[in-house]
Formats: sequence, structure tokens, C-alpha cells
Amino acid sequence: MAAVNVLQIVVNEFFQGLGAWLVVPMRVITFFGEELFYILLLPVLYWSFDQMIGLRVGMMLLLSNGFNAFFKFLFRLPRPCWISDTVTCHVHETSFGLPSGHAQNAISVWGWLAVEVKKRWFTIVMVALIFLIGISRLVLGVHFLGDVLFGWLIGGLLVAGFAAWSKKIGRWFEARSFGARLGLAVASTVALMLLILVVNWALGPMWVMDPEWAGRAGQVAPFSLDGTFTLGGTWTGLLVGFVILSEKKGRFLANEGGWRRLVRLLIGLLGVVILYFGLGQVLPRGAHFLGYSMRFIRYTLVGLWVSWLAPLVFEKVGVLKFKE
Repeated sequence: MAAVNVLQIVVNEFFQGLGAWLVVPMRVITFFGEELFYILLLPVLYWSFDQMIGLRVGMMLLLSNGFNAFFKFLFRLPRPCWISDTVTCHVHETSFGLPSGHAQNAISVWGWLAVEVKKRWFTIVMVALIFLIGISRLVLGVHFLGDVLFGWLIGGLLVAGFAAWSKKIGRWFEARSFGARLGLAVASTVALMLLILVVNWALGPMWVMDPEWAGRAGQVAPFSLDGTFTLGGTWTGLLVGFVILSEKKGRFLANEGGWRRLVRLLIGLLGVVILYFGLGQVLPRGAHFLGYSMRFIRYTLVGLWVSWLAPLVFEKVGVLKFKE
């Protein structure tokens, strides 16, 4: 066991030594950094608060997921409960440890929302939530302190970079032709997925799990590409759908409608549930070409529904208006 891990395990032991009563509240807090929560949050922002904020938050989350997968495959480092009998995993994770995806995504999503809202009280709440999500990963035994700190670092750099470049890139993107924008959306998907796939293909066959880790870790799949094809499909659907909607209909008034905002949420989330959970039950799954292809298609449909098809349905039933 590396000396640095021995030192970091002391941090996990400290937090877990505070008592079992912490596990339940930390499970609740960690949910605010889960994929499922973000899948519900992002459509709410896009449909019922601000279309562009919803889009930017979605892009930030997907970029963060992409870089997180890249670094996990690159470093191939264990989680605390894989290497120590004194740390208990209170949730089961199947990927590598460094960097913490929950910590990284927390800064990427909640940090970016703080940038968008620009309210002091909101920023304070977001900073507290980001901190608590990071602590929850230590209490639950699934990350070292270094995993959390590195995740916060990457997330912070993404927020800083997005703040510096997103408006410039957005203006340049909107000045392109309709066909060029569609092409760029698809090309960006390919680039983002290749970043992850190349390091996976290069390093995956070389890695063998330490037998001592295997006994503690349980069933894991640290080189699984499920997340990569989830990311690629969602990115494609979200951007392609947005480009088509902007070209054909323009921008819609997400922050108007009173009770109609609630109706949009109910209709829209029903569609998300059908595509996300329903298709997930019937389409083939597995670590093979067909399984990955169906995953990509399913998440592309989710992205298209959120960014393009759902707003058309909302307009059709009279609960959404587009700008004149």
C-alpha cells in the first residue's frame, strides 16, 4: 500500500469514526452529486427557468464527466475501501477513485450556477453544498481526500475556463451556418469521446487489478465505457436538438407561464422517464458493440427530447411560447 494512501486513510477513518449516524445524511447529500439528480435538474432549468442557463449547465456537466473519465483511466488509482480493511464502503462504486466525480461535478454544476445567478446568498449556499458533497465521499469511504481535492481543482478550472471562453465561442458558433453548427455539434462529440476512448484503449489492456484489492472491492468495472457512450449520446442530442430548435423556432420563454411551467415539467419529465428508464429496460445492454450503440442512441434521444422535442410538445399543448 503506497505511503500516501496510508496517510489519506487516516482522514477516512477520522470521518467514519464520528459515528454511524452520519451515513444517512451523507447519503442524502451525496445524491445532489449523482447522475440521476442532474438528469432531473437540467431539464427543470432548461424548460422552466432559463433556456440558455440550462444548456450551459448541461454542457458543463458533460464536459466535467468527460474529463473525469479521462483522468480516472489515466491514473487508475484505487478507492480507500479497496485497499484497507479499516474503511467501510457505504455505497458501491465500480470505477477508479482519482479524481472524485462527485466533487468535480459539484463544482462544475453548482459552481457554474453560482456564476450564472450572481447572488451572494446563493453563492454561499452553493459553496456549502460543494463542500458537503466532497465530505460525503470521505464519510462514505469511496474516496481519499486527494481524490476530492483533485476533483475540486479540475471542476474549478472548468468553471474558470467556461467563464472566460463560453460567450466568445457561443457568438462564433451562432455566426456559423445551420449545417456548420450541426457538423460542429457532431464533431465535438467525436472529439470528446476520442479523448476518453484513446486512453482507455491504450491503458486498459495493460491493467490488472491487485488481488488484494479485488477481495475488498467486490464487483467492479473500472474500464467500463458505459459512461463514455452515455456522455457522447447526451452531448449529441442536447447540442443537435438545440441547434435545430434555434434554427426552426428560435428561443423560448422558459421563465414565463405561471402554472404552465409546472405542466411543462410534468410532461417533460414523463418523457425523460420513458426514454431513460423505459428504453433502458428494453434495449440491449452490455460491454459490446450492440450494447454501447443502444446506450448511445438512448441518451441521444434523451438529449433531443430535452433540448428540441419537448419544447415543441409544450408549444403544441399551449404551455410554452417562443420569442417573437
